Amino acid sequence: MATLSISLPVQLSQKVDAETKRQGFSTRSEFIRSLIRKYLHEELTLEPFVPVPLDQIRQEMTAAKKYNRKFIDSVIAGLSRSSFYADKTP
Repeated sequence: MATLSISLPVQLSQKVDAETKRQGFSTRSEFIRSLIRKYLHEELTLEPFVPVPLDQIRQEMTAAKKYNRKFIDSVIAGLSRSSFYADKTP
């Protein structure tokens, strides 16, 4: 996650703090992120998740030569338990 720093007048900062608390956000950052998401909502388009066969994921991770076998096995095991892959593993 990237970090952004902004400067606000004290009065505006106090309003942000009050609104953060009123709306139940645990931090200012969460409140500001929610405002940005609302602002950008129309510009953002989400693409549906399309599961890739686990064998293909294993092959691509192995071919990348960046991961050891134990790590790859753990990723495949975790994915196989996810809702997208459960009961669909080859």
